[in-house]
Amino acid sequence: MSVPLLFLFILAARLASAQETEERPDLSIPEPARQRPALDAFTIVLAEYQGAVKERDLFIQALPGLVDFLGESTDIEVDVRTKKLPLFNARIMDALLIYMTGQDAQLRLGEVEKKNLGQYLKQGGFLFAEDVVSGGFRGTPPPGAGVVGTPFDRQFKALMKDPQVLGSQGGSWRRIPKKHPLYSNYFDFLDGPPLSATTDGNVFDLEMLEYRGRIAVVFSDLNISWYWATQDAKGRDRCLQLGVNLVVQALTQRFAGAPLPTRGGPRPGAH
Repeated sequence: MSVPLLFLFILAARLASAQETEERPDLSIPEPARQRPALDAFTIVLAEYQGAVKERDLFIQALPGLVDFLGESTDIEVDVRTKKLPLFNARIMDALLIYMTGQDAQLRLGEVEKKNLGQYLKQGGFLFAEDVVSGGFRGTPPPGAGVVGTPFDRQFKALMKDPQVLGSQGGSWRRIPKKHPLYSNYFDFLDGPPLSATTDGNVFDLEMLEYRGRIAVVFSDLNISWYWATQDAKGRDRCLQLGVNLVVQALTQRFAGAPLPTRGGPRPGAH
């Protein structure tokens, strides 16, 4: 007896048995449980690496400050949490956004760290990296921000070109134009990013790397996240608002699906 006939025979037998006992068989198909993305999908990770000094290369209070502002000053109903993780930890793959900073630390990542970071970016991850300057006095930003060619600037951009990270695509930096959705996806920045900390600098824009049709990396020389970590900083709200736009950009890309295929690669649905 074929499988379909056997199935019909069993079903008929169940129906007959139910009629004899005046009971109806439960043939309903349970509705699939609705699942939301795991909480890790809404985690912003502070990337730790060997040699980075807390409160000089890493602003520990920056992400908590941003998340508090996100909850208190917006109507975005998303559970965003923060976590500190070394880049060799495979759990960075679940991050909504990775936040990586440095001032004058030696940026020497091991093979596992570079491989993990490259895999994260290539599968659609979003990295915000910033060349930071620590210090400041009574809410006044420290001097020296907004300068091109600093140690972290050079090291980070060399890291992106590493074959295990983004390879040749890691050198395709371009300035983010003022009309880019990043500057209007939640809060409006008609004149581009806030420049509160760059009175003596020569950098006035954010930069980005794109990978398969989406932003993979946003790089800043503007010391924006110093404001996230400094509660009494003058002009703090505008820098926090830009942080919200970064989170919204990461969320938008996360829910847009997988990155687009590369040119010459398989088309979606192709066999």
